[in-house]
Amino acid sequence: MTELRHRVIGGLHEAVGVLWIDPPAESDLDPHATVLAVELDGELKLYRGSGRF
Repeated sequence: MTELRHRVIGGLHEAVGVLWIDPPAESDLDPHATVLAVELDGELKLYRGSGRF
């Protein structure tokens, strides 16, 4: 298993932003089937507010 680089873009106050996960190097991919598993450290926090008016 390889840990992928990731970053959070945006977010303000209670809005948490967008999580971007960089794909693995093409040399690490299986040409027929590649599966990415996402493991979270805890419960996923979803933004339930509204956007701009």
